[in-house]
Amino acid sequence: MTVQQNYVGKKIDLCVLETGSVEGEAPVNVAITDSGLVVAGPYKVVQKFVKYLLTSKGSVASDTEYGSTFIIKLLGGHISTSMGLLLEFYTDLPDILNYIKTSVLVPTAEENLLKVVVENFSVTPGSATMRLVFSFEDSSVITAPVNISTV
Repeated sequence: MTVQQNYVGKKIDLCVLETGSVEGEAPVNVAITDSGLVVAGPYKVVQKFVKYLLTSKGSVASDTEYGSTFIIKLLGGHISTSMGLLLEFYTDLPDILNYIKTSVLVPTAEENLLKVVVENFSVTPGSATMRLVFSFEDSSVITAPVNISTV
């Protein structure tokens, strides 16, 4: 997905998550390829959310509170049912939303994340896909299929 915008006077983040280059819905994968892309607006918020969700809590030496226990439990085999997955996701959700809110001092309506829900979860050999729906203050909605390698 490509977002073209004038970035003069705006804070931006460099993309460290690989996303598709075609406009529209695209899976978000943890990767180094295509790094250096500029991400802003609601896509920056989605990126921050997914990065936080897929980082194991305690794995960042400079901030041991950064990250979630969700990914640790998912990859550690502690989640074995859809209900268990939802329970663990929604248990970590308030911490992630708090991180998002405190990481942007004055968010615009397009960056003010109101709600995230798990729309679907599917498992195939070697990977799992969570379909997350992000709702923002400006009434925009972004659906992001998040691929998680389980190998």
